[in-house]
Amino acid sequence: MKNTIFRTAFLLLPLVMQVSCGPRTVRIEYDASVKDYTPVVREILEDNPDGNVVLHFPEGKYEFFPESACTEYLSMSNNDSGDRKVAFLIKDMKNVSVECDGAEFLFHGAMVPFAVKDSENVRLCGFSIDYDYPWTFEGEVIANDPRNRTFTVKVFPDNRYRIEDGRLFFGGYDWEYPLAENIVFDPQTRRPLYNTAIYEHRHWAGELKAREISEGIVEFSDFLAVDVPPVGSIYDDKGPMELNRSCPGFAILGSRDVEVSDVHVYRAGAMALIAEFSEDIKVSGVSTAARPGSRRMITISADATHFVDCKGTVILEDCVFESMLDDATNIHGVYMKLDSLVSGTVFRASFGHFQQEGNHFADEGDMLRFIDRKTMRPVGESTLESLRRIGRNCYEMETGFDLSACADVSSLAVENVSRGCSVIIRNCTVRYNRARSLLLSTPGDVLVENCDFSSMMAGIRICGDANYWYESGNTRNIVIRDNTFTDGGLGGGHPQAILQIDPIIPQESRGNDFFYHGNVVFSGNTVRTFDTQVIYGLSVENLEISDNVFIDSRSHEPIFPGLSVIDVQHCGNVDIHGNDFSRWKEDATISVHDCVDVSNCSDLPVVDNPNPFFYGS
Repeated sequence: MKNTIFRTAFLLLPLVMQVSCGPRTVRIEYDASVKDYTPVVREILEDNPDGNVVLHFPEGKYEFFPESACTEYLSMSNNDSGDRKVAFLIKDMKNVSVECDGAEFLFHGAMVPFAVKDSENVRLCGFSIDYDYPWTFEGEVIANDPRNRTFTVKVFPDNRYRIEDGRLFFGGYDWEYPLAENIVFDPQTRRPLYNTAIYEHRHWAGELKAREISEGIVEFSDFLAVDVPPVGSIYDDKGPMELNRSCPGFAILGSRDVEVSDVHVYRAGAMALIAEFSEDIKVSGVSTAARPGSRRMITISADATHFVDCKGTVILEDCVFESMLDDATNIHGVYMKLDSLVSGTVFRASFGHFQQEGNHFADEGDMLRFIDRKTMRPVGESTLESLRRIGRNCYEMETGFDLSACADVSSLAVENVSRGCSVIIRNCTVRYNRARSLLLSTPGDVLVENCDFSSMMAGIRICGDANYWYESGNTRNIVIRDNTFTDGGLGGGHPQAILQIDPIIPQESRGNDFFYHGNVVFSGNTVRTFDTQVIYGLSVENLEISDNVFIDSRSHEPIFPGLSVIDVQHCGNVDIHGNDFSRWKEDATISVHDCVDVSNCSDLPVVDNPNPFFYGS
């Protein structure tokens, strides 16, 4: 029967236009009687194994099922790697385009819509991505009992769920998750509730119990949080971490010159787009907003975009990233931790985070840098001479750098400094999401301009960590200008500055004789927010904060009162000038702690008041 459907579908296709000096164009005619376009796409791509093909879809709703999809192993950093069913598998190809006139692509089950692997010059434009069922469990809180730690949810009708032995499972066509990681939203603002951290169930301490009162009405008990969700709020759960990042919308792996434009991702079971070990990627006119009129708070269950160990230039422009459960973008490299020495120049290393295992770390000839994991200071650099995988997460590498003098090789990490892209982010909007707007940890030149940010946590975070997420690296030149930031850090939990530069360096290892980050300029921005700290800067060699406008929005009470509006610690040259604090809090100060030189700092009183919370003093 499936073969009959395939033949019928393919017979509808072939208006095939052969262009003598360009790629072959295949125009797929829309027909509502074709139930599954997966085999149609698969045959076209398999008939053009080297690429040089354009797939054109006119307006229409095209459905894709996993049974006829390609199965491909996808190693995707910060996602769940493994064998995946892929609808559009573009592998070992050049010059491939999927060009659409507003086509709607609907995917059934655990499928990855697009995987671009070891390919070059790929264009994907003019369509939307959606799934038959949402990847998160959502509903409105209609009753609660704080004393007994219970609350009742009216489940949104598009969720598919069942309850067995007090455990709720939600799922779709061929997948199912238990409850685990939750968050609570305000349906009026579509943002996470103010101080929403107090409603986070500590799932590692015990499971949330569920009881169906009537169809679509579920009472939850044993809620291990500071407080129960308020009546009228929207309760959302994305399942456990080891399952809930399985199906990104786009996986771009080992590829170069890839453009995704005019695409709307309504839902994805992981990130909307993950790019790894790739080069020159442009994302323009992409949106992750919910469908108009939808009551659902969540579209994407992880980041909107994510770039790992990329080169060249990454461009994000004219995009609207909203309603996702993580950052708008995270751009970084990877630290591997050293495990043992085989000889002075040969060592074994492993990925420190389970969602990095199996990644492509480096090629022979790449430059590697060794750092001390505690201090984050460089130990040495050398060219990679050989790399081989000798276990599930064990790699043996040889460089020209002699490590035999190291007393404890396990105290070191290694990164590939031959990677690291430049970044342009302009004219983008980030709102309604959990977590931050941008995470930027790349040594290339970075420009962020004319954007509108309104995230639950930091507006822009510039970090570096060799002990948990193992995300490198040192930034050299970042310019953040002419942007608007509104009410960031409303989620509570830990302090979140609008600009948060916080490489993970223990307090006892900090100093002003080494700077993890290079040059950061924060200029011409408008910040409207309610909490007390706007900028936190640690271990920056040259930091300029100039010509910004700081406005107390008074939209909420500060969650972390008493902090300085600007807090710089263990930095080199700090230049603070021309900022407008006339509409900021009356008792505002600038805190300077152990910096080499601070100039033009006359806008506000200068004190030594380092942030005592998450960052330490």
